[in-house]
Amino acid sequence: MPVRFALSRRRAAVQAPRVRRGFALEATLFMMLLFAVLIGAALTAVRTFTRTSGFDYRASRVNYAAEGGADDIMAQLEVAMQDGVITASDVTGLSVPQLPGFLFTQNTRTTAVPVTRNITSGPYAGLISLNQPMDIEVTARDSANNQASVVLSVNAQSIPLFQFGVFYERDLEILPGPTMEFEGWVHSNGNIYVDGPLNFRSNITTPDSLFRYRKDSFQQRNGVRVANNAGTLVNLTFDSRSAPGQTFVRNSQRDFNGRVMTGVSGARPLRLPLPPGLDPIELIRPRVAGDAQATREVKMSWKADFYVTVDLSNFPLAPVAPATDTTVRNNSPCTGGSPIVTISRSGGRPVPDAAACNLIFDAVTNAFWDGREDLRPDLIDLDISQLRAWVNADSSVRRTDILYVEYVNSGGGSNNDYPALRVLNGQELPNTWSALEPGGLSIATHRPMYVFGNFNTVNWKPAALFGDCLTYLSPTWQDRLQWGPVQRNAGASMSVFAALATGHSETPWDYQRAGGNAPYGGGLENFPRFLENWGGRTLTYRGSLVSLFQTQFSLGVWGNTLFGGGYYSPPNRDWRFEMRFRDPRNLPPGTPRVGTVIQTAYRSLF
Repeated sequence: MPVRFALSRRRAAVQAPRVRRGFALEATLFMMLLFAVLIGAALTAVRTFTRTSGFDYRASRVNYAAEGGADDIMAQLEVAMQDGVITASDVTGLSVPQLPGFLFTQNTRTTAVPVTRNITSGPYAGLISLNQPMDIEVTARDSANNQASVVLSVNAQSIPLFQFGVFYERDLEILPGPTMEFEGWVHSNGNIYVDGPLNFRSNITTPDSLFRYRKDSFQQRNGVRVANNAGTLVNLTFDSRSAPGQTFVRNSQRDFNGRVMTGVSGARPLRLPLPPGLDPIELIRPRVAGDAQATREVKMSWKADFYVTVDLSNFPLAPVAPATDTTVRNNSPCTGGSPIVTISRSGGRPVPDAAACNLIFDAVTNAFWDGREDLRPDLIDLDISQLRAWVNADSSVRRTDILYVEYVNSGGGSNNDYPALRVLNGQELPNTWSALEPGGLSIATHRPMYVFGNFNTVNWKPAALFGDCLTYLSPTWQDRLQWGPVQRNAGASMSVFAALATGHSETPWDYQRAGGNAPYGGGLENFPRFLENWGGRTLTYRGSLVSLFQTQFSLGVWGNTLFGGGYYSPPNRDWRFEMRFRDPRNLPPGTPRVGTVIQTAYRSLF
């Protein structure tokens, strides 16, 4: 081997470790630099992620706060709907949500006019609900000025009692003398008995049976007609007995487009918008300290903001006979050491002073002869014109929505053997109208009621009358001319625009089933009662006729012929459902109803 080559190899062998050591150092430096870059990038990423996460966290918090605020507003609406209706004042009175660290604003508004819908499922299937679409818009802002806005679309759903032309909890009988026209949904949870002349313009439903004859005797007349979908009146020629089962269904479809329905057609009992298990008569009974909260929310006496107590032990002595309509009157029932009438009010509203009270109320013992009851009622007269004058003098604080009259200390003597309430001069109701509160008046008592003359015919307002029973006295009625058992002429036609919720007299048994004639209860045509000869006169009625119980105090028999003569002759009946009740704002104060708020949509605003 040449020396030069050997030396070269020796040098290479000696120098090789240095080259490797230099490369390792460079690699180490490179790796350290690379790690530094990676660490820097990681730190940048962490800082970016932290900032982004913080932003997302704050955005999520403020968004959740806005959602919670909307839920809070919805909960407030649920509370407002406990009486079954959302009013404009309910909306303006909503409280802004509160949560530490956030500032809220809210804008709750109606988004469309109320609409009616048929309920197709659940415990109220078959009823009609009144639906008010609304939007709840809530914005939440935190201390760092992050904000979020959400909108909940909801439906305020109200199921009112006064949605029927006629609603009976028990058997319904309609057997008029003069031809009776009726427009509005007719429903009974019992049987329905019809006899002509009678024209139905709307649906008829019962979960039981429909009979084309009287309940009290075997009598059948032609002349019952029902309108089909085209509005054409068609004779009713069959019933549940002559056309059983599916034959009834086919005949109804053929003649009336299925607008007459019984249990075989799929009609079911309609549950009232009342607490389960509550006796419906509790609607009109006085306050009882032990009443449960659910009962208090239904009873008209607890709802009343104008509560009248009548002490029957202080009633004036019975007169021998009246010379005029005024000689039997006690013109100061609210004064003296033992007043007949005392008033209490809720919500801090003022009470009429004695002078105003004596104008609004009067006490009349043995006022006239009631031919159906065969006695003379002992009346508290309620003068609506005087109540209106007092209320409207300062409607902002004197407003009266529900007036209830309770009778106490009934001893059954000649001075208080048939206590009752009489409403007179009721052409125009109290309370001035406003966009927030449309006004209206409901009058209730657990005793019988009389309505003297036209009611709610001037500047219409939502109205209802609740009582044991109700009797109409014509505009020309005079007490002194009806002192004895005679039939006087009604000198004028009459109009009443109010829902009625009272008891009725029911025929006790079905002649066809039990055999033998039964005392006729009077039927729907005498649900509001009459005491005069109304021949040739017309009773115009717009409202809702609801009977949930039998009368408790008014037990006189229909068709009484004491002293050899009848006590009334019927009017022409022009009766229809009040279509204005389809707007929840136009329902009478205190209308029994069920209310809920249902969420229909959700969206965020960006």
